[in-house]
Amino acid sequence: MESADFDSVADELYGLRREEFTSARADAATRAKKAGEKDLAARIMGLRKPTIAAELVNRLARSLPDELGELTELGDALRGAHSELAGDALRELSKRRHDLVASLTAEATGLASEQVSESVSREVSETFEAALAERRIADEVALGRLSTALRPEVGFGADWLGSAPVKRRVKAKGEAAERKGAEAKRRKEQLKEARQHASEVRREHETARSRLREAEKNEAKARQVTSAARAAVDETRVKLDDAEAVLAELTEFD
Repeated sequence: MESADFDSVADELYGLRREEFTSARADAATRAKKAGEKDLAARIMGLRKPTIAAELVNRLARSLPDELGELTELGDALRGAHSELAGDALRELSKRRHDLVASLTAEATGLASEQVSESVSREVSETFEAALAERRIADEVALGRLSTALRPEVGFGADWLGSAPVKRRVKAKGEAAERKGAEAKRRKEQLKEARQHASEVRREHETARSRLREAEKNEAKARQVTSAARAAVDETRVKLDDAEAVLAELTEFD
C-alpha cells in the first residue's frame, strides 16, 4: 500500500514545475502524517527538487514517450553492435545516436518557459547519452522522476565499454589526458596574459591619478594667481579713478 502511494505521489510531484515542487511535497507529506503514515511522509520529504535539466527531461518523458522509446531501442542496438565489434553498424548507429540526442535535446529545452542556458542544454544532452549507454538509466529517464541530470561517465557500464578493444580505450584515455593538458596550458597562458594586462592597466591608472593630482594643484595655483590679479586690477582701477579725478580738477583751473 505504501509503495503504491509513494509511486503515485512521486509521479505527481515530478510532473510539476520546479517552483511548485517544494510546497506540493510538503503538502503531500503532511497528508501522509495525518493519515498515520510517518514512514511514507519521510520518504516523500526525501524526494529531491529536480534541477532545471532534470525537470525538462521529466516533462519530455511525459509529453513524448514514443521518442524516449526510440532512445531505449537505439541504446540496445548500440550496445549490441559494440559487443560484436560491428564497425559498419556502429558507424550508422552512431550517426542515428547523434541525430536523436540533438533532436531530443531540442524538444526538451523547447518545453522551458524561457530560454535555457548552454550548461542546462548540455546536461540534458548528457542525460540522453547516459540513457543510451545503460538500459537501467534509460528506464529511469522514461519513468520521468529524475531529480538531477545524468552524465555518460556515470551511465556507461561494462556492457557498453567492456567489449571495446583495449587499444581504443587506451587511445581515448591518452587523448583525454592530452586535451586536459592542453586545456591546462591554455588556461595558464591566459592567466599569465591577464596578469600582465592587469599590471599594465594598473600602472596606467596610477599615472593618470598622478597627472590628475598635478593638474588639480596647478588649477588651484592658477585660481590663486587669477584671484590676486583680479584684486590688483580692482585696486589699481580705484587708484586710476582717483588720479584721473585729480588730473581733471587741476586741468580745469590751468
